[in-house]
Amino acid sequence: MKNIFRIIFSLLLFASCNYASNRKDQPVVYQKNGLSFLLPNKYWKVKKDRTVEGAKGTRIISLENDEPLSKDAFLILTQINKDLNLNSFLETTIRSCRSSYQQRKITFGLLDTARNIKIGNKAVLRVGFQTSIIANRNIGSITLFKLKGKTYSFIFSGEAIEAGLHQKLLDSMISSFKAN
Repeated sequence: MKNIFRIIFSLLLFASCNYASNRKDQPVVYQKNGLSFLLPNKYWKVKKDRTVEGAKGTRIISLENDEPLSKDAFLILTQINKDLNLNSFLETTIRSCRSSYQQRKITFGLLDTARNIKIGNKAVLRVGFQTSIIANRNIGSITLFKLKGKTYSFIFSGEAIEAGLHQKLLDSMISSFKAN
C-alpha cells in the first residue's frame, strides 16, 4: 500500500513540476493616452508615464521587472511629438546616457555601431551598450523609430547573463507597439 501512495505522489509531483516548467507567461496589454504595447508578463510594471516638464510634446514611460528573484531589467520609452532625424537623435541619446551614467560613477560604453534593422513591421535604428559598476555588468540597447509623425526611443538594460532573453522581450514589446 505504501508503494502505491509513493507512486501516486511521485506522479503528482512530476505532473505539477512539468506543468510549471511548460507554462508560458501571458503578456499584459499596457494602454494609455493613445499608446499600447504588450508587457512580457504580469511582473513588468509601468513605474511612470508622464509628460516631461519643459519639453513640450515629450512623454516618458519607465518600466521595470518586479518578478521575485529576477535579475535587474528596465526599459525607458520616450515619445517625442516630432519627426526627428534618427541618426542625430541617437547621437544625442548616447551623449545623454554617457553623462547620466558618469554622474552615478557607472561605466558606459557602446558594444557595436548603430545599425538599421526591422522589428516586426517597424524599421528601427539600434545600438548596443554595456554598463558596469564594480562586478555588476548590464547589457542594453538604444532603439529608435518613427511612427505617425512622432519619434520613439526605447532604452533597455538588464543583467548581462540574460542579454539574449532581454533582447527578445524588447523586440516583442516593439513589435506590439501601436500609436493612435
